[in-house]
Amino acid sequence: MALDERHVLTCAHVVGAAGEPDPHDGLPAWPVDVDLVGQPGVPTVSARVVPGCWAPPTSDGRGDVALLELVTPLPHGPFAPLRRVRPSGRRVVVCGYPDTLEHGVYVRARLAGRSGAGRERVQMDSSTTGPQIIQGFSGAAVTDESTGHVVGMVVSTYGNSDGGQDAVAGHAPASGLSWMIPVETILHYLPRVGDWVSGRPSVDLDFRLPDQTPVDAPSARRIADFFGHRLPANVLVIVTVHPESGTAAAVRRAAVFSSREFRPPSGRDADPDGELAVPPVGSIDLAVEAAGRRTGDVSQQIADWIGATDGPAGDAGHATPPQALIINNIDEADEPEKLLSTVVLPLVDQAPARDLRMLLTFRSESVPLRITLLARRVESLRDVEETARRSYQDVAARVADPPQVPSRATPLRMRLTALRAAAAHDRDSLAAGLASTERATDRALREAEAVRQRLVALQESWSELRGRLDGFLAMAVRHRLAEDPVLSPIYRSAYELLFDGPCELAAAEAAVRRFSDAVLTRIEDQRRGGVG
Repeated sequence: MALDERHVLTCAHVVGAAGEPDPHDGLPAWPVDVDLVGQPGVPTVSARVVPGCWAPPTSDGRGDVALLELVTPLPHGPFAPLRRVRPSGRRVVVCGYPDTLEHGVYVRARLAGRSGAGRERVQMDSSTTGPQIIQGFSGAAVTDESTGHVVGMVVSTYGNSDGGQDAVAGHAPASGLSWMIPVETILHYLPRVGDWVSGRPSVDLDFRLPDQTPVDAPSARRIADFFGHRLPANVLVIVTVHPESGTAAAVRRAAVFSSREFRPPSGRDADPDGELAVPPVGSIDLAVEAAGRRTGDVSQQIADWIGATDGPAGDAGHATPPQALIINNIDEADEPEKLLSTVVLPLVDQAPARDLRMLLTFRSESVPLRITLLARRVESLRDVEETARRSYQDVAARVADPPQVPSRATPLRMRLTALRAAAAHDRDSLAAGLASTERATDRALREAEAVRQRLVALQESWSELRGRLDGFLAMAVRHRLAEDPVLSPIYRSAYELLFDGPCELAAAEAAVRRFSDAVLTRIEDQRRGGVG
C-alpha cells in the first residue's frame, strides 16, 4: 500500500520472494519492482527497503513487514490513511489482486480478535459463500468500512497444504479465515511508519516513561492474572500510594508489555528469574492516565479508541466497546468525582454482562470515591439479583432444577453501611475492610450475572423446543396428518413433557426430535404413495 509519493508498505515475504537476501545483513540487496495495481497508467517503479525498516517473517509467524522507498515518486494517490484503532469487532473491506482476477476483487470481513504468535495479528472472518481473501492479497490495506481508515495489512490466509497460515502457499480457504497485521504491530517493528499514522496510541505516554522502579511481584502477578482471565473479577481496584511504588511500577509495566506497539522485543517478557508476570499481548485495549486531566478529555479518548466518534453524527452503531482497560490515578484527575460518575461508573455497570475487565487505580486510599464506586456496584448487584429472580420464577414453572439465585446484595449493603460509619470515625481500620468488600461485591456480581444468563438460556431453550413442536405440528396439519395414528401419540408425549409441569430439557428435546423425524418420515411416505 502506498503511504505517500515515495513510500510503500508491504509484507516482507512479498519482497523476499523476489530473490535471495544479502548474506551479510539479511536485507534484500536488489531493487524491487513495485507494480502499483489499482492505479491505471502508472508504470512499474523500482524501490529499495528503507534502512531499519525490514522485519522478515520469523519461524513462528511474527514480523513480516517492510517499508520501501520508490526511486521515482508517484504522480498521485490515493494514499493509505493509517490509523490506530481497537482492532476487534469492526467490519472491514479488502481489495486484492489475485492472479485470476486482473482487475481486483473486494472482500468484506469482520475483525474477530487477536491471534497468531505473540498475539501480534488479528483474525478476519469473511463469508464462506462470497469472495475470499486468498493468495494475491498479501500487503493489501484492510480498511474500516465505516470510516475509510486503514487499520491493518493482510498477511496470511488459512487453507494451505500444511495447515499453516502462509499466504505465499495459499489456496482459497473454505473457512473464510485470514489474518491482518494491525497498525500497532506494524509500528512495533517499523516506528518510522508513525509519520503516516493518525490516532492516539492505546497506551498513554505516562505509562511509557523510563521506569527504574523495582516492580512489586505480587502486584504484577495479580494484574497479569486479572487480564489473562485467571482471576475471577471484572473490576480490580489497586491503591498505588506514590509514583515510585512497586505497585505503580507493576501497573505501568503491565500496560506497556501488553501493547502491540510498545512492548519490548521478544525475549524480554519477564525478568531473568521469571518472577514478573505480564498480561498477554493485546489483552488490554486501552490504558488511560487520568492524573491532571479533565473528564471530557478522558471520555473523548475512550470514545476515539473504540470508534464512537468516527461515524455520522450521533451514530456509534459500528463502535465496539472496550473489553479491557486501565484508568490510572482516578483520584488525581482534575474532577475525580465527575470522572467517576460520568465515565467510570457507566462502564462499571456494564462490566459483568460484557465481561469487561477494568483496572482502576487510586494514588491514595480515596475512601469517599471508592465507597461511591462500591455503593454503585452493590446497587447493581441488587438489580441483577432481582432480574434473575424474575427469570427464575418464569423458568422454574417450565424447566426442572433451574439454578438458584444467590442473595448477597443485602449482606453487602450492611457491610457498606458499616464502612460508611467507619469512614466517619475510624479510618485506620477501614482499608482492609473496604478492599475485602470490593472483592466480595465483584464475586457476587459475576455469580449473579452468570446465573441470570443461565436462566435466560434455559428459557430460550424451552421456547425454541416449543416453537419446533408447533412448527412440525403445523407441517403435519398442512399434509392432512393431524389425526395420523402414528404421529398423534408421539406428539402427545412431547407436548406433555414440555407443558405438564417442569420438564427435563434433554428428555423434551429428544421427544420433539422424535416427533419432527416422524413427521418428515410420514410426509415422505405420503409422497411415495404410502399414505392416502
